Amino acid sequence: MEILQNVKFSKGQFKIQQMVFVLVATLIFFGIVAIFYVSIRFGSIRGDVQDERQEAVLAQVRKMAGTPEFIWTAWEDCAACVDMDKVFLLKNRTSYQGFWKDVALLKVKRVYPNYQINECTSVNYPRCNEITLIEKEGFQSYESFVSLCRYDGDIGQARCELGKIIVGFEGIENAV
Repeated sequence: MEILQNVKFSKGQFKIQQMVFVLVATLIFFGIVAIFYVSIRFGSIRGDVQDERQEAVLAQVRKMAGTPEFIWTAWEDCAACVDMDKVFLLKNRTSYQGFWKDVALLKVKRVYPNYQINECTSVNYPRCNEITLIEKEGFQSYESFVSLCRYDGDIGQARCELGKIIVGFEGIENAV
Protein backbone atom coordinates (compact mmCIF):
# COMPACT_ATOMS: atom_id res chain seq x y z
CA MET A 1 0.00 0.00 0.00
CA GLU A 2 2.80 2.32 0.84
CA ILE A 3 4.29 1.86 -2.63
CA LEU A 4 0.98 2.82 -4.25
CA GLN A 5 0.78 6.00 -2.16
CA ASN A 6 4.31 7.01 -3.20
CA VAL A 7 3.44 6.47 -6.84
CA LYS A 8 0.25 8.55 -6.52
CA PHE A 9 2.13 11.26 -4.65
CA SER A 10 4.84 11.49 -7.28
CA LYS A 11 2.24 11.60 -10.10
CA GLY A 12 0.49 14.52 -8.35
CA GLN A 13 3.80 16.22 -7.76
CA PHE A 14 4.71 15.73 -11.41
CA LYS A 15 1.40 17.31 -12.51
CA ILE A 16 1.97 20.30 -10.23
CA GLN A 17 5.48 20.80 -11.64
CA GLN A 18 4.14 20.45 -15.16
CA MET A 19 1.48 23.11 -14.45
CA VAL A 20 4.10 25.44 -12.92
CA PHE A 21 6.34 25.08 -15.99
CA VAL A 22 3.40 25.81 -18.29
CA LEU A 23 2.49 28.90 -16.23
CA VAL A 24 6.10 30.13 -16.23
CA ALA A 25 6.40 29.53 -20.00
CA THR A 26 3.12 31.41 -20.56
CA LEU A 27 4.33 34.34 -18.45
CA ILE A 28 7.64 34.44 -20.33
CA PHE A 29 5.79 34.35 -23.67
CA PHE A 30 3.48 37.22 -22.69
CA GLY A 31 6.47 39.15 -21.30
CA ILE A 32 8.30 38.87 -24.63
CA VAL A 33 5.15 39.91 -26.51
CA ALA A 34 4.75 42.91 -24.17
CA ILE A 35 8.38 43.96 -24.71
CA PHE A 36 7.95 43.82 -28.51
CA TYR A 37 4.70 45.80 -28.31
CA VAL A 38 6.21 48.48 -26.08
CA SER A 39 9.32 48.85 -28.26
CA ILE A 40 7.25 49.14 -31.44
CA ARG A 41 4.89 51.62 -29.79
CA PHE A 42 7.72 53.80 -28.47
CA GLY A 43 9.37 53.74 -31.89
CA SER A 44 6.13 54.95 -33.42
CA ILE A 45 5.77 57.72 -30.82
CA ARG A 46 9.36 58.84 -31.43
CA GLY A 47 8.64 59.07 -35.15
CA ASP A 48 5.42 60.99 -34.50
CA VAL A 49 7.26 63.48 -32.29
CA GLN A 50 9.92 63.98 -34.96
CA ASP A 51 7.22 64.52 -37.62
CA GLU A 52 5.40 67.05 -35.44
CA ARG A 53 8.64 68.89 -34.72
CA GLN A 54 9.51 69.03 -38.43
CA GLU A 55 6.05 70.36 -39.30
CA ALA A 56 6.41 73.08 -36.67
CA VAL A 57 9.86 74.01 -37.96
CA LEU A 58 8.65 74.13 -41.57
CA ALA A 59 5.75 76.36 -40.53
CA GLN A 60 8.24 78.66 -38.78
CA VAL A 61 10.38 78.77 -41.92
CA ARG A 62 7.33 79.72 -44.01
CA LYS A 63 6.42 82.42 -41.48
CA MET A 64 9.93 83.86 -41.66
CA ALA A 65 9.05 85.54 -44.98
CA GLY A 66 6.24 87.41 -43.23
CA THR A 67 8.36 88.95 -40.48
CA PRO A 68 8.86 92.73 -40.64
CA GLU A 69 12.58 92.23 -41.23
CA PHE A 70 11.93 90.35 -44.50
CA ILE A 71 8.50 91.31 -45.85
CA TRP A 72 8.12 93.20 -49.11
CA THR A 73 5.79 96.07 -48.24
CA ALA A 74 5.21 97.55 -51.70
CA TRP A 75 2.46 95.03 -52.54
CA GLU A 76 -0.31 94.14 -50.13
CA ASP A 77 -1.20 90.88 -51.87
CA CYS A 78 2.20 89.22 -51.66
CA ALA A 79 2.50 87.39 -48.33
CA ALA A 80 5.50 85.28 -49.37
CA CYS A 81 7.56 88.10 -50.90
CA VAL A 82 10.91 88.91 -49.33
CA ASP A 83 12.51 92.32 -49.73
CA MET A 84 16.05 91.60 -50.91
CA ASP A 85 17.20 95.12 -50.11
CA LYS A 86 16.09 94.77 -46.48
CA VAL A 87 17.78 91.39 -46.16
CA PHE A 88 21.00 92.72 -47.66
CA LEU A 89 20.99 95.64 -45.21
CA LEU A 90 20.39 93.23 -42.31
CA LYS A 91 23.52 91.30 -43.26
CA ASN A 92 25.85 94.04 -42.05
CA ARG A 93 23.80 95.19 -39.05
CA THR A 94 25.42 94.32 -35.75
CA SER A 95 22.24 95.23 -33.86
CA TYR A 96 20.57 92.05 -35.18
CA GLN A 97 23.30 89.72 -33.92
CA GLY A 98 21.63 87.38 -31.45
CA PHE A 99 18.12 88.39 -32.58
CA TRP A 100 17.29 84.87 -33.77
CA LYS A 101 18.71 82.91 -30.84
CA ASP A 102 17.69 79.37 -31.79
CA VAL A 103 18.59 79.79 -35.46
CA ALA A 104 21.94 78.36 -36.56
CA LEU A 105 21.60 79.14 -40.28
CA LEU A 106 19.64 81.91 -41.95
CA LYS A 107 20.18 82.34 -45.65
CA VAL A 108 18.18 83.83 -48.53
CA LYS A 109 19.10 82.28 -51.86
CA ARG A 110 18.09 83.25 -55.37
CA VAL A 111 17.04 80.25 -57.46
CA TYR A 112 16.25 81.97 -60.75
CA PRO A 113 17.90 83.79 -62.44
CA ASN A 114 21.16 82.27 -61.31
CA TYR A 115 24.25 84.50 -61.32
CA GLN A 116 27.90 83.43 -61.32
CA ILE A 117 28.67 85.02 -57.94
CA ASN A 118 27.31 83.22 -54.89
CA GLU A 119 27.64 85.38 -51.76
CA CYS A 120 26.39 88.96 -51.97
CA THR A 121 28.68 91.83 -51.02
CA SER A 122 28.29 95.59 -51.39
CA VAL A 123 30.34 95.39 -54.60
CA ASN A 124 28.33 92.72 -56.45
CA TYR A 125 24.78 93.28 -55.10
CA PRO A 126 22.21 92.63 -56.72
CA ARG A 127 24.00 90.38 -59.24
CA CYS A 128 24.63 87.61 -56.71
CA ASN A 129 22.81 84.50 -55.55
CA GLU A 130 22.70 84.35 -51.75
CA ILE A 131 22.74 86.44 -48.62
CA THR A 132 23.87 84.64 -45.47
CA LEU A 133 22.76 86.34 -42.26
CA ILE A 134 23.67 83.61 -39.74
CA GLU A 135 25.83 80.54 -40.15
CA LYS A 136 26.87 78.37 -37.21
CA GLU A 137 27.82 74.72 -36.81
CA GLY A 138 25.57 71.77 -35.93
CA PHE A 139 22.15 72.29 -37.44
CA GLN A 140 19.51 70.70 -39.61
CA SER A 141 18.31 73.03 -42.36
CA TYR A 142 14.86 73.51 -43.84
CA GLU A 143 13.86 75.66 -46.78
CA SER A 144 10.79 77.31 -48.23
CA PHE A 145 10.31 78.90 -51.64
CA VAL A 146 9.51 82.62 -51.74
CA SER A 147 9.51 85.53 -54.16
CA LEU A 148 12.54 87.78 -53.83
CA CYS A 149 11.55 91.34 -54.67
CA ARG A 150 13.53 94.55 -54.90
CA TYR A 151 13.27 97.92 -56.56
CA ASP A 152 15.19 97.92 -59.84
CA GLY A 153 16.36 101.41 -60.80
CA ASP A 154 17.19 100.29 -64.35
CA ILE A 155 13.56 99.55 -65.20
CA GLY A 156 12.05 101.97 -62.66
CA GLN A 157 9.83 99.42 -60.94
CA ALA A 158 9.83 96.40 -58.69
CA ARG A 159 11.43 93.18 -59.87
CA CYS A 160 10.58 89.83 -58.31
CA GLU A 161 12.56 86.62 -58.78
CA LEU A 162 12.29 83.06 -57.50
CA GLY A 163 14.18 82.31 -54.31
CA LYS A 164 14.11 80.39 -51.07
CA ILE A 165 14.69 80.98 -47.40
CA ILE A 166 16.96 78.42 -45.77
CA VAL A 167 16.78 78.17 -41.99
CA GLY A 168 18.78 75.79 -39.81
CA PHE A 169 17.81 75.12 -36.23
CA GLU A 170 20.21 73.95 -33.54
CA GLY A 171 19.68 70.52 -32.07
CA ILE A 172 16.56 69.38 -33.95
CA GLU A 173 17.93 65.91 -34.65
CA ASN A 174 19.43 65.57 -31.17
CA ALA A 175 16.32 66.68 -29.29
CA VAL A 176 14.39 63.45 -29.79
